[in-house]
Amino acid sequence: PSRSRYPARVPSMTASLIEAFPEGIKLARPTGGFVLWIELPENVSALKLHERALAEKISIAPGPMFSATQSFPNFIRLNCGYPWSSDLERAVGMLGQMVRKLKV
Repeated sequence: PSRSRYPARVPSMTASLIEAFPEGIKLARPTGGFVLWIELPENVSALKLHERALAEKISIAPGPMFSATQSFPNFIRLNCGYPWSSDLERAVGMLGQMVRKLKV
């Protein structure tokens, strides 16, 4: 597929995230890109979420991986370039459940 199609996939991912994740998350929407930067509740560890997601074969990028000083401990980055599917929707729902459990 043409790279120009990727940004058109961002709205589906955004809507699914807003529905599946707890209130209070913040999304940074790319300008012309297809990656979302998500700020999770302060007490949610992106590294713990990453471990749990990998166990379910869900790939996310934890915020600390983008910082030499381990900043962004409660941020994740998601790639929206994949075609929207029921499997992707299920994975977003599972991530939302994981975030809710880690938030407690």
